[in-house]
Amino acid sequence: MLFDLRPKERRSELYDRREELSELHRLTRTEWVVILGRRMSGKTSLLKTFLNEVSGIYVNLSGVRSIRGLIEELAKHVKEFRISLSLGPLGVSWARLAEDLFSHLEGKIIGLDEAQELPANYALRLFKKIWDTYDVRIVFTGSMMGLLQRLLEPGPRSPFYGRQPARILLRPFSREQSLDFLEKGFMECGMRVNRDELLEAVERLDGYPGWLTYYGNARCIRGLGHGEALDHVYREGRQILMEELKRFLSTRRNPELYTRLLRLLPATWKQLLRGLGVNPKVLRDMLRSLQGAMIVEKIGNTYTVTDPVMRQLVYEL
Repeated sequence: MLFDLRPKERRSELYDRREELSELHRLTRTEWVVILGRRMSGKTSLLKTFLNEVSGIYVNLSGVRSIRGLIEELAKHVKEFRISLSLGPLGVSWARLAEDLFSHLEGKIIGLDEAQELPANYALRLFKKIWDTYDVRIVFTGSMMGLLQRLLEPGPRSPFYGRQPARILLRPFSREQSLDFLEKGFMECGMRVNRDELLEAVERLDGYPGWLTYYGNARCIRGLGHGEALDHVYREGRQILMEELKRFLSTRRNPELYTRLLRLLPATWKQLLRGLGVNPKVLRDMLRSLQGAMIVEKIGNTYTVTDPVMRQLVYEL
């Protein structure tokens, strides 16, 4: 069902994304892959559907920031291997334990969802060893931050210099796709909806599969009216995105300056430079961080927050 809020796991449940699925099947014959995309763009659904087709292993790393956390999450999904995670009196090398775990997964494809917060230095060395030693293919998802940025843009001293994974960028639906998605979803649940309301929903939700699904679910399953459903999307989205935005800001040296920048958007480089009163290098670094986190996008000469829920959220900070 298109309006089911859970991530999709089968091709028959997934709207479109045929090209991306085809690319994943082709690339993972020989490559590691990173699926990039903003929150609510459908990364998890694409990954789970693909892994279901190849009998792969799905691991959710949201909030995981250590190699130990990676091992514990991966071990949950590999029940046939009896691996003790006890530290013992003298401690344990988590990197060695991780390598031992991956050694049992020869021939498997592993999906590491939201992997950007893993400690880059340790993780890069671990993944380099796995790449060189075992027939294991990994598909990462997340935003262009932390580990994923170091994987995709390795410096000359990086273990992945010259061997960075392939990338697939998952974009929001077009206006036509968004409208078709809603029409098919309402048809599935036997509900007739005024076309003007659908057009407004498409306009307001900017093609994000997740937000369109929340809207359809609110109307079809919860029985809310059009305006109530749009309000519901914002309330639910606010809870999802506020924590993520606060976590991003907490890692910045001057979070208040980032908040000021976000509130100035949409704006051009010159407008931001004038509005913030900072030197060009500071602004360049700030924009690079925001674009890497997929909070901000440059469209033509203008920087903007594309996610409709995030746009409203920045004014509440």
